[in-house]
Amino acid sequence: MKDIHIILGAPKTEEIRPLIKTEGIVIGVDRGALLAIEENLKIDVALGDFDSVSLHEKKMIEQSKAKVLNFPTDKDDTDAELAFEYALNHFDAKNIYVYNWYGGRIDHLYSILMIVLQKRFETLIPKLKYIATNNVIEYFLPGEYTIDKIKQMDYLSYILMTEVEGLTLKEVKYELIEEDFDQPLALISNEFLNKQASLAFKKGIIAAVQSRDKTE
Repeated sequence: MKDIHIILGAPKTEEIRPLIKTEGIVIGVDRGALLAIEENLKIDVALGDFDSVSLHEKKMIEQSKAKVLNFPTDKDDTDAELAFEYALNHFDAKNIYVYNWYGGRIDHLYSILMIVLQKRFETLIPKLKYIATNNVIEYFLPGEYTIDKIKQMDYLSYILMTEVEGLTLKEVKYELIEEDFDQPLALISNEFLNKQASLAFKKGIIAAVQSRDKTE
């Protein structure tokens, strides 16, 4: 099993290389492939319609040692969905880390964050993490979990992506015991009491977001 690192093509807001903490397969998505090359990251696969790079930049991607997969601009899947599909079909992923996922169009951001609601990607949910300096998102299916506090983060928010049953939150400032929610809801700005928090629920999909206010 390997870690998969997916670098998306949103407008760059921070250096990507320092965020990658493990070895693994690197997939550059559209302009994300170029951003990786500019940071001297070795990419294994570059894919997308490449409508956000110039001809010169596309040539740079093609001259890398990456496997380049070209797709038409007019297609049913977004480039991010193509990357998830490729990871699902070609690798036995241990973890899937996604970088450079926000900072541009809000519709792109919604599409990326809601990708877990697609049935075809359900098996990826426990493996998926969106990584940024000030925000880290991981997704959960029903069960009981211990969430470790990331050292530099201040807040822990739970985003109920669907209807949720039996939600219990412990070892946090605002606890819940066996609560049901009949619609999606953002339970934001909770806080760890110690270095770990407990999450349990019986039905639904939940995103746990650890975040901090932007620092210089």
